[in-house]
Amino acid sequence: MLEVAAVILTNEQDQILICRRKAGGNCGNLWEFPGGKREAGETMEDCAVRECREELGVEITVDGIFNQHQFSYPDKEIAFTFFWGHIVDGVPQMRVHSGLCWAQRQEMTQFAFCPADIELVERLASAETK
Repeated sequence: MLEVAAVILTNEQDQILICRRKAGGNCGNLWEFPGGKREAGETMEDCAVRECREELGVEITVDGIFNQHQFSYPDKEIAFTFFWGHIVDGVPQMRVHSGLCWAQRQEMTQFAFCPADIELVERLASAETK
């Protein structure tokens, strides 16, 4: 089973940063939250920070866990940990994605997300807060 840390990055306007995957491969052209696979010896929090640095070129602070769940794709099982976070240094860059967007919570359901993220997006778009 893969362990994946992802981050719900928020800004001062309570918008959430979402990233569009490049075409091809699993979930090509679908939207997701920044993050990736945990490496050996790494905590999930360290993984979240590293992935944001590598994918977006930003330094973040992890502000706590929003959700944990498992998702089954046809070829793999993934255990996700979704953290709240915010950027403390840098401006997001498209290093591995084909698009970036700061979205209002209510509009997030208008984007086509990876299957593992859909339930989470619906919760975020609802009236729930941190």
